[in-house]
Order: sequence, then structure tokens, then C-alpha cells
Amino acid sequence: MIFGAKAAPAYTIAKDIIHLILCLQELINNDKDVSPYLKVVMVENYNVTLAEKLIPACDISEQISLASKEASGTGNMKFMLNGAITLGTMDGANVEIAELVGEDNIYIFGESSEEVIAHYENRDYISKDFYEADEEIQEMVDFIVSNTLMKIGKKENLERLYKEILNKDWFMTLLDIKEYITKKEEIIADYEDREKWAKMMIENIGKAGYFSSDRTIAEYNEEIWNV
Repeated sequence: MIFGAKAAPAYTIAKDIIHLILCLQELINNDKDVSPYLKVVMVENYNVTLAEKLIPACDISEQISLASKEASGTGNMKFMLNGAITLGTMDGANVEIAELVGEDNIYIFGESSEEVIAHYENRDYISKDFYEADEEIQEMVDFIVSNTLMKIGKKENLERLYKEILNKDWFMTLLDIKEYITKKEEIIADYEDREKWAKMMIENIGKAGYFSSDRTIAEYNEEIWNV
């Protein structure tokens, strides 16, 4: 599991999330029973040079931003071009990728942009309701402030992230988390079918040409710049 991310100095919660990933990295990579089968890597100073090495090596591209936020950028397209299969929400470039490759060659989960926007308008998403209604979600959220992680990380960062999820959760983390787990299990199971996976890779690589700069600039000329 490779994470590439940065956070602006003032983006406190983003830095807390990165801190949590680093805690999991230390915990998992030092577990003798787990580490032979699972590694967590938080890439330091992720940039284009590192992306050139990491993206071609990846099997699954997780683009899991909340629908309507368009947080997923051109990285989706680069993963697609290199044969990685997308696991994500209907957000940003994922929407166009899904249209190009079809539902059999991408793994989509979560509520739509329209549904998410409606939650904001109606103010009806309450993270604590999801937490209290599901034992699995409780276990995951509580693990952030467990003794196990507290021994590794900083109390201030872990507690702040825990409270953020329970009391605000602006990006609705708990809204789609169960569906994400189901879809993740599905994609891992499908990965074992090498012939099926190869066909999906070829389909993604073949359809990635749509995102070429030539097509994009020509479209901008015709529809926006009028030159």
C-alpha cells in the first residue's frame, strides 16, 4: 500500500492523516506476522520523478476522494495509461474513465455527486450516527486513539483526527466506508484471475488515448478559446 501525499503547513487535518499513515507504516512493517504479506509506504516528498517509477509498478489505482470534490487529478489518467485498474468514487477524471472503459473494467463505489451535495444542503450527514450504528466502523475509528497507536504516534495528532471524524467529518469519511471495503475485497479477489486482470489492463491502456494533450487542446480551441 503506497501513499503519495503532501499537505500545506496550515492544513492541520491533512497533516494528521499523514501522521496516522506513518503510524500504520511503523506498526505494520514491524509486525513479524503481517509484514511478510503487507507493507505500508508513505512516500516522502512525492513528486514527478518518483511518480515515474511508482505509477508503472502499481496494479490498483485508488482514487477515493468524496464525489463532487474533484480531488482526483491527472494521476488517474497516468495510472490508467500504465495498466493500473481504478478503484474510486465517481469524482474528477474517474467519471470519464468509467465512461470510456465501462463498468466491467473499473471499480466504482460510493454516493454520487448529486447525493453528496444534497447531504451538504440538507445537513443530514452526521458521522456519529454511522459510528454508533456499526460496530466495525466503531472499531476502525477507535483504533486511531488505541493504546497500540498511541505508543507509536503523537497523542495530539491522533486525538485531533479522531475528534474531527466523530464531530465534523467534512469529507464524509464514514458515508461510503463499508461500500469501499466491499469493493476492495472484490478487486483483490479479481486480481487472482490473471486472464481477467490482463484483459482489464489492456482495455484501460487502449482507452487512455482519449486523455492525450492533442485531443484536449483541440477541444479547448473549439469549445472555449474559439481559435
